Amino acid sequence: MTTNPNEVTMELRGETEVVFKRHFAAPRELVFDCHTKPELMRRWLIGPEGMVLDTCEQDLRVGGKYLYLYADSSENKSGVYGTFKEVIVPENVTNTENYVMDISSFDPNAPEDPNATVESRTFTTEGDKTLMTHVYKFPSAEVRKMMIECGAVDGMAECYLVLNSLLSELR
Repeated sequence: MTTNPNEVTMELRGETEVVFKRHFAAPRELVFDCHTKPELMRRWLIGPEGMVLDTCEQDLRVGGKYLYLYADSSENKSGVYGTFKEVIVPENVTNTENYVMDISSFDPNAPEDPNATVESRTFTTEGDKTLMTHVYKFPSAEVRKMMIECGAVDGMAECYLVLNSLLSELR
């Protein structure tokens, strides 16, 4: 049996973790850059249908903050924000992830939820490819279940197809 090189695999760990893995036919440094440089992220990090990455701000260092907001044609916005917990270029990025569902009540200076999701992306060279391992640790089993049921895997796989095209263009 041949594995599809564009496949995103998903593994459930314990009650609250989800591990996604995906290979990219590009050097680790380039894949890392596409996940951490706003000018590259805007080119592949698509949001829900009809939405574009409108705001992509970050201070890529331990303790630095980020804000990614998606907007639709009516200027409705939602997204994620958080703090970087670990940054090892070009090996790993770990951050908290909080959700912005109502932009009108969003205060970027408010304290983060102490039970925020924590996500980590590790980039490993495997021959001429890069393996990205993306671990989400959700605050509860219920939140993990909701994220899986809302189509996070399909959305991630779709984003990575766009990323593949960008990587091909940049190489």
